[in-house]
Amino acid sequence: MRNKPDSAEFASGGTRHTVTRAQVEAAASRLPPAHSATFSKNRAWYALVGTGLHYVTDLVAEATGTEPSDVETARLALDALDFPIVCWAWGDLLTTGHPGHRVRST
Repeated sequence: MRNKPDSAEFASGGTRHTVTRAQVEAAASRLPPAHSATFSKNRAWYALVGTGLHYVTDLVAEATGTEPSDVETARLALDALDFPIVCWAWGDLLTTGHPGHRVRST
């Protein structure tokens, strides 16, 4: 089993911020899970923290008090902390994807 990193960086308004695993876990305990009554089909990316799915941007914002620049920024920061990332897709998103939510090739 690999070691889970303690912190990751993300950008907001051109400034770099740090988020920790402990901050994310504490934020998840305060937020209602996205699979509860707060679910929205208009939001595609989630992180699994414990047994709850949470919108990635809400989770990072709650954890740090700073809104990430975009969904990809939040998703990558949570992935760097080794939280499982899940995408909700339906219809055309299954075959063509959403250009704002695809992983960039490097």
